[in-house]
Order: sequence, then C-alpha cells, then structure tokens
Amino acid sequence: MASGDTHRLCSETEFAMTLPPYSDSPSPTPFRSPAEDDLPPSYDDITDPNAPPPSYQSLFGKVREVHKTSSGVLNFLLNVAVLILGTLGCTILIGVTFIIPVSMIVIGTIYINDCPAEKYIPIFLVMGGVFGVLRTLLDVCGKCRRPDSSGEAGRNANEEQRAEERTWSTLVNCFLFAWYVAGCVWVYRAYPPDYTNSESPEFCDRTLYLFAFGLVTAGLLSLGLLAACLCCLTVFSLLSSKE
Repeated sequence: MASGDTHRLCSETEFAMTLPPYSDSPSPTPFRSPAEDDLPPSYDDITDPNAPPPSYQSLFGKVREVHKTSSGVLNFLLNVAVLILGTLGCTILIGVTFIIPVSMIVIGTIYINDCPAEKYIPIFLVMGGVFGVLRTLLDVCGKCRRPDSSGEAGRNANEEQRAEERTWSTLVNCFLFAWYVAGCVWVYRAYPPDYTNSESPEFCDRTLYLFAFGLVTAGLLSLGLLAACLCCLTVFSLLSSKE
C-alpha cells in the first residue's frame, strides 16, 4: 500500500515537471471578424487633395507612350486627342462651351431688333446658342450615363444607345458648322456697321455686333490653331518614326 502511493506520487511529480511554465505558453490569438479585414479603404486614405496637377514631363511622357503603342499617324493623332480630352482641360472646355452658348442666347435675345444692318446676326446668335447648349447636354449625358453591360441583351442595348447618341451628335455638329459658316457671312458682310445713328439702315448695336464679330473671329483663329497643332503632331510622329 505504501509502495503504491509512493509510485503514484512519483508519476505525478514527473508529469508536473514535463509541463512548460505558464509564462512560456503561447498567448491566445485575438479573434478578428472577417468583415474587419474585408472593409475597403476610405476615400481619404487613397486620395490626396493637396497633390499637384500633372506636370509637363508626365504629359509629354504619356504622349511618347501613346506614340509607341500607335499603329500609324492617324491612330497616333486620335489617341493624343483622347488623352487631351481626358485631362482637366476637358472639364474646363465643357464649362466654356456651356457658358458661350448661353451668352449667345442672352445677347441675341436682348438685341433681337437692334441690327437693321444685318437682321440675321441676332438670329444667328440665338439659334447657335440653343444648338450649342443641346450639343453640350448630349455630350455630358453620354459621359455620365452608366452602361449596363450585364448579359448579351444589355450590351446590345448599349451599342444601340451609343449609335443613337452618335447620330444625334453628328446631326447637331453638322448644323452648327453650316450655321457658323452662314454667321461668318452675315457678320463680315455688315462690317463696319454704324454704331451711332439708330435710324440708319447700316446701324447695329455695338455690343451685339462686337460680340458676334469676336465670336466668329475666335472660331476661325481656333480652327487655324488646331490645324497648326495637327501639323506639328504629324511632323513629330514622322520624325520619331524615322528614329
């Protein structure tokens, strides 16, 4: 009996000696909900409102990358145009192209009967302003609308919608171009009008005529500048391809 108790006491002592001390035991891992790891980062964590705008070097580098991936001169010019329109200048351009048509509508409506030298000048401003606003709204709505590409039916509907938008935009742009050419004829044909004698058949309100004259002249200068830029890009593309 005594020897049995002694053997059991020795066994318990050996088992206690094999256990690691409490301080050496691994600490329990805290439980974390899977939802905590799956939460997306906040907007403030991934954006820097104080970041500077893109530099000239970065824009030039993008142009060089576009040139490397382009298959030809026309494709290069198209890709550069898409790159420029995708920058901040596109937003500014949309704002300007909305302000100018509204100004045309306002000035043409106010002075609708104040230009006997050429009665079509205020009509040119009003109609051009209305279709200019319409074109801007078509462009903005086309960019802001989210396409539904779920399934074959959704993709087909998106293609039909884009084709319809392109058709309307083409019609509006063709009308605006033809209307602009007619406006150039009306404005330059009345040059120079009489600003002082309102009873004269050559009279035209100064504000109305100078606004219309500046508008059509700025349009011609813009077309010339665009043509010069396209020529420069073409020369740059040809020189780069030779290298």
